[in-house]
Amino acid sequence: MILTNIESSPVIGLSPGSGDVGRQIGIGGSGFLPTDTTCSFSSPSNPGVVTSAACVTVGGSLSGGFTVGNVPPGAYVIQAAGNQGDFAQALLQVDGGAQVGLSPATGQPGTHVSVTASGFLPIDTTCTISSPTQNVILVGTVACVIQVGSGTPYGSFTVGNILPGQYIIQVTGNQGDSAQALLNIE
Repeated sequence: MILTNIESSPVIGLSPGSGDVGRQIGIGGSGFLPTDTTCSFSSPSNPGVVTSAACVTVGGSLSGGFTVGNVPPGAYVIQAAGNQGDFAQALLQVDGGAQVGLSPATGQPGTHVSVTASGFLPIDTTCTISSPTQNVILVGTVACVIQVGSGTPYGSFTVGNILPGQYIIQVTGNQGDSAQALLNIE
């Protein structure tokens, strides 16, 4: 009779398995080595998915969680790893991300444009409005405000004296999240 030592492979579960940017995701796992003293969470798909992570391991089980970072919607591999080299993976579906709307989205030099956004991290306390394509298009008072915990920045700017064409307007939260929209100048 041959006896074999069948060890269970590590497995993890995400709770919930999907969410928007800024959502708290819990992770529980089992089958890890009992000699693991620390653990970590990451994403081989995109390092920006896992933010504000915390992980604890005891006797081959681990628990903790992270906040979904500012990434485009899609499926991302989440990996939990013990410090002895063992790991397990699960799939996280990111449902939405930061979005920006301009009103009006088409105008001429001198047009006052209102900016509304959603899907930003609830821990953002400040925001900025800029144009990575050409900063001179924003003149006068460029204002951006976000209420802590809301994830919804808003603000406005006036279009400078620029040539007709399309220009990118970007809203950036102070936690590194951002979104862009196109402004058409006639």
